[in-house]
Amino acid sequence: MRLLRCLLRSPMHFFARDSGFTLIEAMIVLAIMCILLSLALPSMRSFVIQNRLSAETGQLIAALTLARSEAIQRGRAVLVCRSIDADSAGARCSAAATAERVGGDWGAGWLVMVGDSRQILSRQGALDDNTQASAGRTSITYNGSGNASSSFTNLVFSHNGEFARTVCIANSGRISVRKDGGPC
Repeated sequence: MRLLRCLLRSPMHFFARDSGFTLIEAMIVLAIMCILLSLALPSMRSFVIQNRLSAETGQLIAALTLARSEAIQRGRAVLVCRSIDADSAGARCSAAATAERVGGDWGAGWLVMVGDSRQILSRQGALDDNTQASAGRTSITYNGSGNASSSFTNLVFSHNGEFARTVCIANSGRISVRKDGGPC
């Protein structure tokens, strides 16, 4: 009965003491959030890097697939080559090193072009500065039947030497990816 009278007189007065957080409770919640965040950040970093590397690998695979399908459709050679100036109007194939890239690093960019006419079908500018795409050759040629040049087998993508992915190109033109960076 006493509780009912107290509620009827002043309902807000009854609950006023129990509302809100104390400073200590807020500090404890903040400390727990900091601990959880410090555990999540390293995993988030590798997640972001691996996704970026996967996207950049996918860009090369798309260029290789385009080159192969165009070679079959046109019945003549189409090549994918490393280029240091893929974004410029006068783009051409190049094995030269740049200030940011060594000579065999496909991270500088690449072109897809018809072999005999040098008509550019697709171009990709430089990848992220932390991404390396190393290969022994600077071009891949697909002939009219869709087969790749026999002298080119793989290209290894990595982020500052870690999280490697290997793009394997078979003589038949088939493309596959190894996520561990191992040999084809």
